[in-house]
Amino acid sequence: MTAFAIRPILEARNIELVEIIPPALNTDLGGKGLHDYAQPVSDFIASIFEQLKAGKNTLTFGYGEALTKIGFDEWQQAFARMNRER
Repeated sequence: MTAFAIRPILEARNIELVEIIPPALNTDLGGKGLHDYAQPVSDFIASIFEQLKAGKNTLTFGYGEALTKIGFDEWQQAFARMNRER
């Protein structure tokens, strides 16, 4: 179930849902240098805390933000790119 679908159910119970939609980030997970193309984790964290301070409940950054604005066909294409065999 997506946050979009579950949020109204939780709000009826006075529970706030905070959703974080992260992009790929520059980490050493999986091997050093593997994610050098991605944005720094520190930039992501700073952005997330700014959004929390602003009272947002859907927190996005970089490519994650772009994904919130696309249609179903684009989602399928993005999913295929992220899950292709290397």
